[in-house]
Amino acid sequence: MINFNSLKLRVPDNYSFVGIQKQDDELYFYLPKGFDARLSELDTFVGKRDLFFLLYKILGTFKEICIEKGYIDDIGELGTQDRDGVINSHRGSEIQDDEDDSENIFYSKLDIITHFLKAYEEPKILALAYRLGKSNKFDVSQIHKYLHQAVYLPNHAAYVDEMLLPRRVMQFESTDIVTMYCYLFCEIKQQLGEVANAEITALAERFRQHHLGNQDSLFDEQSYEQVLNILKDVLETIDHNTPIKDADYWQYYEAIKLFLYGNWHQAENGEIWGIKNFHSVWESMCLTYIVQRTDPSLLLYLDDRYLSSRTVEKAKSSAKLIDLSNTFKINGSSMIPDSILFESIRHKIEVKKTYKVWADNWKDYQNKEMTKYYETTIASYFNDHYINIKIGYLGQETNNHTIKKLQELYKLDSKGDMIINAPLPNNFYSFWVNSFPLNLEVLHQMYYFNHFFYLALKKQIRDWDRFNKEILQPLGVEIKNNVFTGSLFRRGIFGENIKPHFNDFIQELFDQFDQDFCEIIDIKYLDTKYFRDSNKIEEIKRRSIRKQFVYEHLLQKTLEKRKDQYSNLSIRSSFWLPSYLPDDSELLQDDSTFMDGYIKLKNVNFKLLAETYLA
Repeated sequence: MINFNSLKLRVPDNYSFVGIQKQDDELYFYLPKGFDARLSELDTFVGKRDLFFLLYKILGTFKEICIEKGYIDDIGELGTQDRDGVINSHRGSEIQDDEDDSENIFYSKLDIITHFLKAYEEPKILALAYRLGKSNKFDVSQIHKYLHQAVYLPNHAAYVDEMLLPRRVMQFESTDIVTMYCYLFCEIKQQLGEVANAEITALAERFRQHHLGNQDSLFDEQSYEQVLNILKDVLETIDHNTPIKDADYWQYYEAIKLFLYGNWHQAENGEIWGIKNFHSVWESMCLTYIVQRTDPSLLLYLDDRYLSSRTVEKAKSSAKLIDLSNTFKINGSSMIPDSILFESIRHKIEVKKTYKVWADNWKDYQNKEMTKYYETTIASYFNDHYINIKIGYLGQETNNHTIKKLQELYKLDSKGDMIINAPLPNNFYSFWVNSFPLNLEVLHQMYYFNHFFYLALKKQIRDWDRFNKEILQPLGVEIKNNVFTGSLFRRGIFGENIKPHFNDFIQELFDQFDQDFCEIIDIKYLDTKYFRDSNKIEEIKRRSIRKQFVYEHLLQKTLEKRKDQYSNLSIRSSFWLPSYLPDDSELLQDDSTFMDGYIKLKNVNFKLLAETYLA
């Protein structure tokens, strides 16, 4: 058992190991790069405990991927595989990394949790806990099984004095070791954020009630030492007083003993739990996130060496917007960028969201007699601001409110408000005068309600003449006998009067937001200090910058050959760096400029990234 209070935290500058290392009878907990700014607040029992279990889950997930890929096996036999120089040995599992010419090595001398959890066999546990024994209790539904053993009375009644039924044996039988195992199992599961079976939890509670207080926990700073000592005493008592020790008993006894006492004291100095090199894990985490949040068609290139088959399947689930096959071959060799994305403003806007709307009773009259009118005004709250928007649909008749048609497509909540949880169909259109400055939320509203100006964005229309010719004229907006001229474009906003509003929108759009571009992402297991160090300039050029130049050059050549709208796409580069920002809600943040902004440094929030990796 690890005493988290005794762990000494380290964040090494030139050491890629993450895990626990022994040095002269002291245990050092090496954290990933980017954690150094928060070391003081992490240096607590709770902080170190939570980080240990977080990294335990991350390394477990990564190891499963390596096993699935065939890079390592799940046994300690000596063997080799030629893909990436895989080596499996008793000491650990090694994966040769092509880029850094180094090895990923899993260390498991202190992997007592995995050893403990592997002993979990639910059917066996329940069978041992409720072993059959003679009982003076009766189950009437089972009495027919005992009639042949019954004593028959003169009145022909059958008398059965005992039955063989499940019973709970509490005093120093092999079942006691099982309930103790269940208690520890549930304690570990709680730290891992997982839920144990209800029957296992009940057995764990039985053990707690007999030996511990209700609030005591092996992983609580206040009760840790007391609980650990009690558990050691209970284990010794059970072992001393259990008369029959079968194979099942020894299985759980050894697992519990190893967990409580550990064996790190006998280990030599060096790494005893963790992984070297962590950069492969960091790459796996970042690229998994990219796949999860990116439309597969916009994920143009991906290094999938350390990605699960499920993640790779998602990445390949649709055809790519731009085919980059054979792009990164040079002088007979293949280069492998981490990831290349097609970034567009629409990709950021077109996500799922929910709005509430309701009918407004404003009437837009079509003629002076005021006998016919379109009812198109719908009210909503956008960003806590009340707003009226006009929504109409092709072929809409007068005296027929748009909300009635929408009720065929969307549901109402308990208050009678309509829940818009998907974009309006293509035959619906909306219009309202935009307020500036634009932001992603405003553009999302325009997307969901099919605003006329958003149609221009979808078709990449930037000038009034194209907008008028390709969108307004086909809908007959110039003909004053439809819902557009009769309602959506009334109040002085008609024909040429729409033009200044459209031009303002386009100008604001491209002032505020980037145009479409390709982004080459390089996952770096380095912190921002490294890139600000003037003594590292030549090393950075040699290891990172030149390679990025080559990526951009090869990609540009491929795009130029297309002779289409993507031929002149701009290309950008970014380095993703680890950072620990537990209180921040943003997963990805821009850091200070690097190389005069030529390459963006982006800090990735390790805590939030871990949540997506383990989901």
